[in-house]
Amino acid sequence: MAADVKQGHHYRDQDWRAEDFARRDLTDCVFEGCGFVACNFRAATLRGCRFQHCRFNNDNSTEPADFSQAQLQDASFSHCNLTVVEFTRIKGYGLTFEHCQMQGADLSKSDFRLPVGNSDLVELTVNHCNLSYANLANNYLVNATVSHCRMLEACLDYCDFSGASLDHNELHNCTAAGLTLRGADLRGSSFNNINPADIDLKDVKLYFSQLTYLAEAIGAAVEPDP
Repeated sequence: MAADVKQGHHYRDQDWRAEDFARRDLTDCVFEGCGFVACNFRAATLRGCRFQHCRFNNDNSTEPADFSQAQLQDASFSHCNLTVVEFTRIKGYGLTFEHCQMQGADLSKSDFRLPVGNSDLVELTVNHCNLSYANLANNYLVNATVSHCRMLEACLDYCDFSGASLDHNELHNCTAAGLTLRGADLRGSSFNNINPADIDLKDVKLYFSQLTYLAEAIGAAVEPDP
């Protein structure tokens, strides 16, 4: 029997396990302190939903929820466990993640755009999250915000972060084939394998202290002024 969850309702401290929410319309629901271990949200309509202090995996990270192809426009996740959760091919204009555990989460091949005339607006906000080992590959993220995040060994292949706010992130050992950072704000971020010979860094914003790494990446020896 399907869970009695209706759009626009507020749920607190409920625990669903392996529940099938696929293709259901749960627009504008609010979930606080709820459990969704191994739940299926594939192709569900979750526009405007708010998830606060919710769990989408078990303690061993072996039963993740699946949001593949879900409609998540203007939805938000705050203080949630989203470890290795699937978000592939979602529609997510206006989606927000804050203070979430997202290690190994897969957000690849998703769509965070809103077509306006002959151009696309992008709105995605990820703040103070752990994105280590996460997959963001093949995403158009122009002017998005991914800030104050841990992104160790994250996959950023073929992402376009032009003009994005990428400040104060740990970007160590990331894969970055085809990555575009033109005009991005990288101030306060640390990185060890972003090669300016391979990646377009024109007009990026950096702190002076970050220039040493970039110079060393192209083989220049940086020494203090005499």
